[in-house]
Amino acid sequence: MFRFGRPAQLIGMTWFRTPVAVSLIPGILAFVARLYGLSDKPLWLDEVITHVRANLPISDLIASSLSHTHFPTYFFLAHAFDTPIIDEWMLRLPSVIFGTVAVMLVAMVATEIKTPRAGLVAGTLMALAPLDVQLGQEARPYTLASCLVMLALWGLVRIARQSAITFPTSSRANNERVSWTAYTIGTIGALNVLLVTAFWLIASNIAFAVIMRRTAVGRWNLIRNWAIAQTVIVLAWLPGLVAIYLGAARDPFHLPGWVPASTLEHVWSVIAAAYLYRASNVTTFVLLPTSVPWLGAALVGLALLGVWRLKADAKLLSVIVLAMLAMPAALAILSIFQPIWVTRYLLWSTGPFFVLAGLGLASLPRSLYSVVGTTLAVAAIINLVPYYRSETKPRWDLAAAYLAENVQPGDVIITNNASARYVLAAYADRYRLDRTILSTGHDVSSTAAYFAPQQRIWVVYGRTGQATMAGEDVYLQNWLAFGDPVSKARFGKDIVAMRFELGRISSANQQDQAK
Repeated sequence: MFRFGRPAQLIGMTWFRTPVAVSLIPGILAFVARLYGLSDKPLWLDEVITHVRANLPISDLIASSLSHTHFPTYFFLAHAFDTPIIDEWMLRLPSVIFGTVAVMLVAMVATEIKTPRAGLVAGTLMALAPLDVQLGQEARPYTLASCLVMLALWGLVRIARQSAITFPTSSRANNERVSWTAYTIGTIGALNVLLVTAFWLIASNIAFAVIMRRTAVGRWNLIRNWAIAQTVIVLAWLPGLVAIYLGAARDPFHLPGWVPASTLEHVWSVIAAAYLYRASNVTTFVLLPTSVPWLGAALVGLALLGVWRLKADAKLLSVIVLAMLAMPAALAILSIFQPIWVTRYLLWSTGPFFVLAGLGLASLPRSLYSVVGTTLAVAAIINLVPYYRSETKPRWDLAAAYLAENVQPGDVIITNNASARYVLAAYADRYRLDRTILSTGHDVSSTAAYFAPQQRIWVVYGRTGQATMAGEDVYLQNWLAFGDPVSKARFGKDIVAMRFELGRISSANQQDQAK
């Protein structure tokens, strides 16, 4: 595996050594890995938000996005794929496509820097990375942003390489136009999808400073092109920033308050999921068991070897290393003021990491390269299998189906918070569950008084997102004031439903009083 033979003499071409051709193999692998089991896991809170927003009229979609400090770009695309009733497969398909293209671009970056062997390794490692597969199966804008950053990175790598050419040619001019266009369009696109990609803009400009400093011939031409590109980028980004500032329901610079505290355990789980080939639970950040515990360390070793091999080219080294470190460094600094360590924010920084790992492996002797490459590929596949089998998102689909089958006219369903009611309501249409009987409650006495005419109350506790919440035992213990539940059902690890019959409790109390 990971071997390229000599080009066929009858054809006399080396087309399969080009960056685009090299990227096809990991691209196909990435597409299959993301398409497999695409609809097996239910939507979690953020994906339900995507589903609901994508079904809004365009004007309301824009207003909803801006109100929550989101660019509407991704939701426009989701609007074309979504349906009124939840269809996980269709809603997530754009992420599969963007994730696949991102993998192909990473392969192209590594091929541009070194050889087709490096590109094949880098692309394959990203194609099978648990975090990249997981977010490639999620209806959120992170794979689109990652794809666009990788396009910009590919352009920036080509700019760095072309700056070393000391003689002008017509082909060089054409290649430069392609490179600057890729960098500019990719950066504009990413900035207008996610605010966190602003750190890519910062990293790329620092890399440009290094490139300019080390460019002797054509430096002023490089500076001119850079100035034009940055002007176009800022002008294209500014309208979206103004729209978010004016349309946001709260301070757009406010950091999210739902992120868990930056404990060593939490930060480790985020770093391990991003760079050490570990899958994790979407809502709790808890790492899943791994079948290949040494794989993450091996990738780090290869990435360090890639850095060492690239040290002679300060331009390319600065581009790749800055692209990899910008986002985790930003999270570390921001976390001093408020917790902000979230795994998905690191997605676009994983591509440069796998580029370095690909460069490291490609620097090994050919015989060793084949053995190590094949071993890593097999280990990566084995490592990915538990992700497909594990429950990484709360099973609100099962809860909705159960309630729809067992709820009777006059029943009431009480959820532990508004988010749980929101997600349960989203699945209600699929299973024909009456939305109007859903409510939220915490105070048992007021709930009992309010719903006294009702004969049956369902109490549902479940996790929907990543915010810290009261434990299941604490919440459900309060409701035992109604007595023992008539029935109790669990749906996966995070959701439980209990049914109480108030009429039976009232009759029992009357009998006790009569005695």
